[in-house]
Amino acid sequence: MHKRRHWNRWLAGGSAVLAFALAGCSQSPNSEANTTAPAQQPSASLPKEPVYSGPVVATYRGGTLTKGELDKQYNLMLLMAGLGTKPPTKRQFLETYVVYYKYLYGKAVKETKAALDTNSVQQIYDEEMSQLASQYNGKQGLQKKMKALGVSADDLRLYIEKYQYLVQYMQEQMKNVQVSDAQAEAYYNKHKSDYIQVTVDQILVNSESQAKQIEAKLKAGGNFAKLADQYSQDPTVQNNHGHMADTLVSDFVAPFANACRTLPIGQISDPVHTQYGYHILRVDSRKQLSFKQAADDVKQKLQYQAEQAKQAQILTSAKKEADVKVIVKDAEL
Repeated sequence: MHKRRHWNRWLAGGSAVLAFALAGCSQSPNSEANTTAPAQQPSASLPKEPVYSGPVVATYRGGTLTKGELDKQYNLMLLMAGLGTKPPTKRQFLETYVVYYKYLYGKAVKETKAALDTNSVQQIYDEEMSQLASQYNGKQGLQKKMKALGVSADDLRLYIEKYQYLVQYMQEQMKNVQVSDAQAEAYYNKHKSDYIQVTVDQILVNSESQAKQIEAKLKAGGNFAKLADQYSQDPTVQNNHGHMADTLVSDFVAPFANACRTLPIGQISDPVHTQYGYHILRVDSRKQLSFKQAADDVKQKLQYQAEQAKQAQILTSAKKEADVKVIVKDAEL
């Protein structure tokens, strides 16, 4: 019932995200038997580029991509995507991979002197290996899958090293992104109704008919917490018994939030339908937060939006500047 907040950095962890999200299915680091010399690396030890064989299948500003590298990275992406996930085509993967893990990574190496955060690399690597082992029925299943795809643990670690360096680069680009008090207050004044704080009890069920039955029981004097424990399908009910204290209405999905804004205090609602099911709720308290009270939340939200806009601008520029050209037919990739 709550909206999930995604105030994360650019490349968030998890195998599905690592494989498909912003990295657009990018994969482990690379380098090739290129005619282009590798970018000069800062003194902090960055991953050493392996040499890939095979014909050149694509060019980009500053380098080329070989068939050997494409095959390796595409197979690594397949491994990380996991079972039951529809992968992108090789052509789709190629274009995104080159932009992020060839062109933008090369730009990051040239423009930043930051050391690679090896602690983060190790943590991400350990988590990824653990998740992959779970997906492929244990370590032996994972090893079998990796062998079939022709990828190794070193390939995965190399990818994560580049991934982490890109994260650090993007974080560095965000340092000058700031939200002023004036911007925050202007936003608050336009969205005051998002900063209403409520304490609310709710019961979530799958059908409208069951919701109406629970509504009748509550209106007949039933105990909200006991009925929530008995009927609610909300996974948080085990901990909160349907009671959510001092929560911003903007943290809820729209139909539920609107009910929280308008339902008379202490009144049992009619069924409220959301994508999660049917809710019966009762608002126990409601108050409008002042800007001073809401300022931290407003600034956090605006900071996230500003960073997203900055990131989008960087990535749009990278795609244009990279000028990726596939020089073989799709069937030859």
